[in-house]
Amino acid sequence: MHKILIIEDEQILRRQIARLLQMEGFETLEAANGTVGVATATSALPDLILCDIMMPDLDGFGVLQALRQHPQTAMIPFIFLTALVATQDQRHGMEEGADDYLTKPYHPAALLGSVRRRLEKRSRQLEETRRRAEEISLAIAAAVPAEIEESLDHITTVTNLLALKYAGEDSQVAAMQQSVTRETLRLRRLMRRLHIYSQLPQLYAHRFELAQAGPPAEAGPVIERAAREVGRRWKRGADLVIAVEAATVPLRAEYLSLLVEELVDNACKFSTPGTAINVSGQGQSAFWSLTVANRGPGLSDEQISQIGAFKQFLHCQEKPRGLGLGLALVQGVARLHGCEFALQSDAGTTTATVLAPLETQPPNSHE
Repeated sequence: MHKILIIEDEQILRRQIARLLQMEGFETLEAANGTVGVATATSALPDLILCDIMMPDLDGFGVLQALRQHPQTAMIPFIFLTALVATQDQRHGMEEGADDYLTKPYHPAALLGSVRRRLEKRSRQLEETRRRAEEISLAIAAAVPAEIEESLDHITTVTNLLALKYAGEDSQVAAMQQSVTRETLRLRRLMRRLHIYSQLPQLYAHRFELAQAGPPAEAGPVIERAAREVGRRWKRGADLVIAVEAATVPLRAEYLSLLVEELVDNACKFSTPGTAINVSGQGQSAFWSLTVANRGPGLSDEQISQIGAFKQFLHCQEKPRGLGLGLALVQGVARLHGCEFALQSDAGTTTATVLAPLETQPPNSHE
């Protein structure tokens, strides 16, 4: 539901406009003067603002100027609604950055039409911004891994040579080599994830060929091996509770392993050491499910709906570094194989589920 702020010092008119918008399904906020309007817009971040011009203390032009100076409110669609009808007033309003200019007495259809047009235009702008940001993210994800891998190879070679040269002379050399090796492995895993993420659109375009490119995975050994490896890295092996039924699933082993790694890594990252991380795999009549559950702070419904690449929700000194890529990668790989991915978080328990069809035909063959 779109949220609209009405800044108008005439109470009767303000209430009339609010009722009109509410009848059309909009949520409304009201401000009786410009100063309150600026404060409300800054705190509530409405989707659109209707504002009178002639108001005491801070007029409509002052409101618009104040809002355009702040990044959070600068792009909010702004419509002047005023009794001023002179051409120079209209020109002034548009020069200040208003999106439209309606005169009083207003016609309900004209007001609603202007509101809808501005909201639709803003939606298109936001979608275009999102699309361009995604294209940039994919381009970076595609270009960066190879460059970093080359540097990591050089670092590994130099470190190994130094370790051989000073072996036995300095006890700290071996410890330093182990530290460098551990960090380079972490970066290599990150580069692998970035590479796969950048390839997802191309892979999805050839998903039918992908479905026939390799044998399906035996769930038990793949899940056990991948989960234990992640648990070992986090020193959480004792927290893992793994229960996987023997089954052949319609994913290649490398992709099933990736799903397990990402989900268990997130569970380790955002749960308290010593609490159980349950990893299960079981088949039903037509579906097989992979489930990873952990106890932790969890996510709100709004956060779950906003899951995307390079987006993180939890930030504190105790949490490890990361790009916020894991769940977006799980979503992409699941979709690539015709699977469904769901995330549920309540009562301190977060449960991630990948539901895979057991039919033999290629995923999404009806498309």
